[in-house]
Amino acid sequence: MPRFSVAEARQWGDQFVQFLQDTGREQESRRDTLRSIYNLEFRGRTDTKIPNFSCILYALRVTHRAQVHAESVHFKKEKRRVVVADQYRRPRTNAKALVSASATVPGQQPSSGPQVPQSRAKKWAEFIHEKHRIEIVSEHDQGNGHIRFPVVAGEPRTVTILVQNRGAEAVTLRRCQPHQQSQELSFTDEQGATQGQSLLLHPGGTYPIQVRCLTTCNGYFCAVVVFEFTKEPDEPFSIGRYIAAVAESQLAKDLGPSAPFQPYQASLQRPVTVITEDGIPPDSSLKNELEREIPLGTYQYPKSLKDTILLGPNASASSSWAAMWSLLEAPLQAENYRQKFQLLLHLEEIQMEVDIRRYDMQDVPMVQDRTLLVLDVPGVAENRPSVLKGDHLFAHLSSERDCSPLVQYKGYVHSVELEKVRLGFSSKLQKKFVNNLRFDVTFTFSRLPLQVQHRAATLAVQRGLSSLLFPSASCHKSLFTGTFQPRWFDRKLQANEEQCRAVTHIVTGMSRPAPYLIFGPPGTGKTVTLVEAIKQVWTCFKDARILACAPSNSAADLLCQRLIKDIPPRYVYRLIASSRSYQEVPADIRPCCNWDDEQSCYVYLSKEYLGRYRILITTLVTAGRSEDLGLSPPPTAGRPRAALQPGCEGSPAGVQQGGCGGGQAAGGPVLCRRTRMKARGGRMASQSRDDEAAPLHLSPRLVSANFAPGFFSHVFIDECGQAVEPESMVAIAGLLTAMDQETNPNGGQLVLAGDPQQLGPVLRSPLAIEHGLGISLLERLMLHNPLYKKSSGGYDPQFVTKLLWNYRSHEAILKIPNELFYDSELKACESDELDVRSLYCAWEELPKKGFPIIFHGVCGEDRREAKSPSFFNTAEIEVLVHYLKKLLQSRGKGGCPSVSPKEVGIISPYRKQVEKIRKAITSLDPVLRTLPDISLLKVGSVEEFQGQERRVILISTVRSCSEYLQLDQTFKLGFLKNPKRLNVAITRAKALLIVVGNPAVLSKDHHWQRFLRYCRAEGGYTGYPYEDESPAEDGLAADLHALRLSN
Repeated sequence: MPRFSVAEARQWGDQFVQFLQDTGREQESRRDTLRSIYNLEFRGRTDTKIPNFSCILYALRVTHRAQVHAESVHFKKEKRRVVVADQYRRPRTNAKALVSASATVPGQQPSSGPQVPQSRAKKWAEFIHEKHRIEIVSEHDQGNGHIRFPVVAGEPRTVTILVQNRGAEAVTLRRCQPHQQSQELSFTDEQGATQGQSLLLHPGGTYPIQVRCLTTCNGYFCAVVVFEFTKEPDEPFSIGRYIAAVAESQLAKDLGPSAPFQPYQASLQRPVTVITEDGIPPDSSLKNELEREIPLGTYQYPKSLKDTILLGPNASASSSWAAMWSLLEAPLQAENYRQKFQLLLHLEEIQMEVDIRRYDMQDVPMVQDRTLLVLDVPGVAENRPSVLKGDHLFAHLSSERDCSPLVQYKGYVHSVELEKVRLGFSSKLQKKFVNNLRFDVTFTFSRLPLQVQHRAATLAVQRGLSSLLFPSASCHKSLFTGTFQPRWFDRKLQANEEQCRAVTHIVTGMSRPAPYLIFGPPGTGKTVTLVEAIKQVWTCFKDARILACAPSNSAADLLCQRLIKDIPPRYVYRLIASSRSYQEVPADIRPCCNWDDEQSCYVYLSKEYLGRYRILITTLVTAGRSEDLGLSPPPTAGRPRAALQPGCEGSPAGVQQGGCGGGQAAGGPVLCRRTRMKARGGRMASQSRDDEAAPLHLSPRLVSANFAPGFFSHVFIDECGQAVEPESMVAIAGLLTAMDQETNPNGGQLVLAGDPQQLGPVLRSPLAIEHGLGISLLERLMLHNPLYKKSSGGYDPQFVTKLLWNYRSHEAILKIPNELFYDSELKACESDELDVRSLYCAWEELPKKGFPIIFHGVCGEDRREAKSPSFFNTAEIEVLVHYLKKLLQSRGKGGCPSVSPKEVGIISPYRKQVEKIRKAITSLDPVLRTLPDISLLKVGSVEEFQGQERRVILISTVRSCSEYLQLDQTFKLGFLKNPKRLNVAITRAKALLIVVGNPAVLSKDHHWQRFLRYCRAEGGYTGYPYEDESPAEDGLAADLHALRLSN
């Protein structure tokens, strides 16, 4: 038996206390219960010899970390040092350096996060500063070398800039010229300085320069002007000014910044010792019947990893950095699968700790509501930050922010109503509280999604899933003795060769143990194919158990809706997490979901009763919440009776023989909802959440239940490309057993459906992104596994099918995405009925009839406001509103069929632009705000539209200054530097696509340049005059670079 020192035992004790906190049992004080948790759960997480419970309890007591009184134990709150490790702010070997200093870009508002280099800010300050007492002034000065004045489109305006000599000696003005010519701005003077003629400026003298602006359209027109001087015997010198003329409507003015932009500044850059007073969590004594046999570890990242990131690849930490980098650079394989994904997930968590700080609030008041305190959190309704019942945050008195140690109070969320969050704090804070006391608030995120992904990576190795993750061949074993000759549920599939082929290969199982992939480009019927395959498996194999998953609630709901059209709901069970509002659940799937009508809460049946269903539908782990946060529903009041009934009333009659079981499906439980869902217990509070931003998940709960090996014969994952690989593994590891000729000959079928050319998961860590965490399981197999590689003859249909017929978009809209992303293989499917895709080809607003695309060029301005780092562009909103009114007021005139708001979608990559567009439509524009059903017009990010379609799509690209392109590339923001976002946005449109953007900036990206040239060539371009190879394009960026102020 190894002996442990007090220090070693204390370390294990500290880990046990953290384990209690992570599993929501930090309030447990009974000694016997703690001993059981330690022996049965905590010790089982590792094969390493660790001290017994008495040993760690003694160590915690003598080091004053615990108080022991007879049979009760109370753990003391640990002082901790708050340190964050921002991976964007550290130098990295073998990676592009990401600049982090904040600076002001000329003509733009300052930004937050990684910015243009600090040297640029210093150079700009020197460039605009007065020299030898020469000053450049104007009544339109904005500070920082900016001169900005308003103009009206179509009306010339001239303003004066004065060059003043405040010194005692004469100075020669050699010239005054814009560094690059502007179409809208011109410069004149009496003595020809703007033409390169020198003039002498005497002491006390003033010389005027006229700036004239004439523009045909609204926008933002700018130039950097250089004033060059000489003064004997000194060296020549220059002074610069950034001059901008702005033409905007009243709408654009109303949408302007609500407050000057304030760059984010981290409030806890220095290490601080913190003492935490725990709060009062909401009542959560509810339980459920679904077993928890597989424990969930804490999977905390080692402190040394954060230290390695903080220090970077310097001499003192080079060995740690080298070890980390070696694992990151190593190709993913079965031998390092767990270690590599755990490192990547740790890196992601470390960066999440940094990014959550951006939501912190200072000097905010709270008010008392009985035993709770109420905090206003702007943005919480949009999940910025995401806050749900059972979460917690930290608050300390603003007056004590500089104290050390700092006493902070942990507040648990009891409810969220609009932007008001009700919090339970400790009695110590309640006693000193008075209304409107000011606090600094720090938000947190749930670690549970990370934990279940860690566990999935571990289980994948423990359960021997390498033949699924790194397949090398098929066993060539068909599940049919004859030929599969189905009767199709969706008869339209019969005309689509690729869809029929995919369903056939899935049902026969010829790819096993390798997964089968459905590569579904936009509008090609990927989900239709997946649903048909599930129906055929259900019909043909009476012993098949199917788990169908998707990353979001909306995608999982869609699977359920389509399945129950042909399969009786008693065979289908839609598992929904308890933190989802029941009001969000579509009415048609409520009969087969886990909601109890009588008790108004969700219930979770045991494995025994879940086993009576043939098809379970749930979500993956993604960025959501889990009922494991102490919000579990009550246990059922009794065992619901269930009778197994053979037959398949919903299946097509007369399924052909050949392994289909004579057309009969195995029975499922015949349960009315009131019997099936009977439950007792407390009432559940529900929260309305944005589904795409915070999807809910039950797969981890199914894994914890520890179903018997081989229980699920098939696992289907839709939209697999949107999930990181460990997320997909949550639905596989512990739930699906790999096909084996001896032990599992009829199971182990994994089907992944998605499109690697569309948006993947949203991640924070640049190191994790760079080394593969952002690559989905589907994309990794298609990129790196020979079975799924495309050859000269196409893909091997035994393992993957690429769907080719597009049913959604007009062929003109489809053309560029098809060429850029799909090898020009997609084909627009012809329609025998009225083709909605051609409805707008005669619209009078089209620059060219028959071409249903408008690219409207706008020269706008990137703007920000208050503390939001998100961009908006009011000039683009003006144009969007113009087209929107033309569409919604057409009433069938002008070649534009009537269109309702719900058939129109507006996409923008920046949250602030989305917010401003919504404001313009619903409250500012007098015409649009009064239209019926205007609230049904969806405005959102590209991510919110993925998987959706609209008859008409309008896109606002926002970007008007390429100086921010590195920022976009770093954070995967915007359309530029992120071609998948471009692909998704364009392919949402069925009949009409309107893109509003700055052509000079967009053309910097070769994907956008291709689309822009296409629109120009086809006659679809309008708006701001633009020539493809214009030397003055994006003049500001060119000016700064030429003046050597860009780096």
